[in-house]
Amino acid sequence: MKIENTEEILKLKEIVEELCKKHHLTIEIAEENYFRIFTDQSSGITLFLQLDENYNLSFYFLQRTYDVFYTGDRSDAHVILSLMFTSFLRFYKTGISCEQFDIGHPVVPDEIWGRYLVPFQTPILYGISTVEQLFEVVEEIIIMVAFWRESLWYFAGCPCDKCMKVGNIDNSNYKYSLEDVEALFSDLHSISSRNNYGDRERPEWVYFYDIEEEVTMIKSSSLAKFLNSTLDLCTDKTESMKGENGTFVLSDNIKNFVHDDTKSEMDEYFKIINKNGKLKGYPVIPMENMVVTVMEDYVIALGRICGFDEYKKERELIRQRHNRESELLFPISQFIWKEKVCPDQFELLVKALLEREPNVKSVRRPAPINQGDKGRDLIIEWNVINEYMSDTTPPKKLIKVVGQCKSGKSTIGKGKVLDMRDTVETHNSQGFFLAVNTQISSALTEKLESLQSKGIWTSWWNRDDIEMRLSKNQDLIPKFPNVLTSKDHIKFVDRDD
Repeated sequence: MKIENTEEILKLKEIVEELCKKHHLTIEIAEENYFRIFTDQSSGITLFLQLDENYNLSFYFLQRTYDVFYTGDRSDAHVILSLMFTSFLRFYKTGISCEQFDIGHPVVPDEIWGRYLVPFQTPILYGISTVEQLFEVVEEIIIMVAFWRESLWYFAGCPCDKCMKVGNIDNSNYKYSLEDVEALFSDLHSISSRNNYGDRERPEWVYFYDIEEEVTMIKSSSLAKFLNSTLDLCTDKTESMKGENGTFVLSDNIKNFVHDDTKSEMDEYFKIINKNGKLKGYPVIPMENMVVTVMEDYVIALGRICGFDEYKKERELIRQRHNRESELLFPISQFIWKEKVCPDQFELLVKALLEREPNVKSVRRPAPINQGDKGRDLIIEWNVINEYMSDTTPPKKLIKVVGQCKSGKSTIGKGKVLDMRDTVETHNSQGFFLAVNTQISSALTEKLESLQSKGIWTSWWNRDDIEMRLSKNQDLIPKFPNVLTSKDHIKFVDRDD
C-alpha cells in the first residue's frame, strides 16, 4: 500500500488532530509518518503510531504518570493503570493481546518508572491495503484509547485536580504501611523482599507488587467493577477448551493458552476469597505475558506466559485428539492446495503475506528461485521486542531476518533445512524465518527452538498459519493459482496492493 500524495498525508494529520481535539487528547509529536499522543497526566497513556516507508502501520503504548496527580512513588499507578488498559484492550471489539514490560527506575531500586505495552496479536491491523482502510484503523485506535479513559473514570472516579478538589480528596494521605498491606493480603500471598506497595483514595485501591514472583494484588471495588464490565465489550465469541497442559482461550482473532500451573495458582486464590461460596467462578483475562482475574473486590495479575507462541506449542501437542477439539482449533479448510506446489509462487505468496504483517518493515528476494541464493529465499526487516529496553530505549528494535520457504507433499523435516545458524551468520542477520506449505516435524521444531536459546530470533509458519493470514487477505488468493485455490467465494478480490 502506498500513500500517493501529500494531500493524503495532510488528510491523515487532519483526522488525527480532529479526533484528539474531540476526545481531549494531546498531540505531542505529529510528523509525516509518526505520531505521539498523550491522554493526560492522570491516566498516563502515551500512544505511539508509526508508518514505515511503505506506510505499514504499527503502534505501541507507554504507561507513565506524573506527580501532578500521583505524589510520591508512582509505581502503583504505572502497574495498576497498565493492567486496566491492557485488560480492556484484550476484550475491546476484536481484541488486542499485549506484552507488558516494566521499566525500572534508573536510580531507585524496585520502583517502576513506567511500563511499555506492546501489542502482539493485533487483528485491527490485518488486511490494511488501501489508504481509506489505514485512516479507519488509525481513527479506531485513537477512539479506543479515549473510550478506555472515559470508561475507567466512570467506574473509578477521575483523579484530576478539578475532580479531586470537588470531592475534597488528597491522594498524598497514605493509610497503609507495609505491615498493613501484608496483613491485608497475608491469607493470599506472602510478600518477598523485592516488592512495591501503596494505596490511593482516588482511584480507590490498595496494592502490592511482588517483583520476584511477578504477582500483583489489588483490592478495589471500583476497579473490579470496571474489569467485569470490559468482558462484555468483545465482539468475537470467546471459548475455552482443555488442552494437554492447560486451557486454550480462543476467539476468532486472538489465541491464548493458560498453563495448568498458572490456573492452579488462581484456583488457590479463589478458594480463599470465595470461602462463603458466593462466587460460581472467576473470569480469566489472558495476554501475552500476563493473566488477570477478578474475584469480588480483588484484582489479581500474574506475570505468566499465556500468548500466541504458547498457543502454537500446545496446539501441536493435541493435533490428533478427538473430533470436537479439531473442530474448534482446526476448522475444515476453505482452501484447496495443489498436490505439487510451485516453489516460485509459494515463495512469492509468503513474501506478499509478510509484507502485510504488522511488524514487518520490508521484504525482498535476493535472487530468482533458480539462481544461487546461499540459503536465503527472502531478506526481511522485522520489528521485534527489544530485550534491552529501558527508560531511554524503545520496546522494539529492527532486525535483519533470513527467510526460507520450503514446499513439499509431506511433513518438512530437519534434513530439508540445513545449516540455519551458518546461514544467519553468513548473511550478517539476527533472525531466521521458515515457511512451509505442510507442517514441520517435531525434530525440526526442536532445531528451530534451539536457535532461539542461542540468541537468534526465530519464527515459522505452517500451513495453518498461512491459511489464517490468507483468510484475512483473500485478495491475494487468485494471484497464486499454482499454490492453492479457495473453496468458497472470495470476499475481497478488488482490494488494491
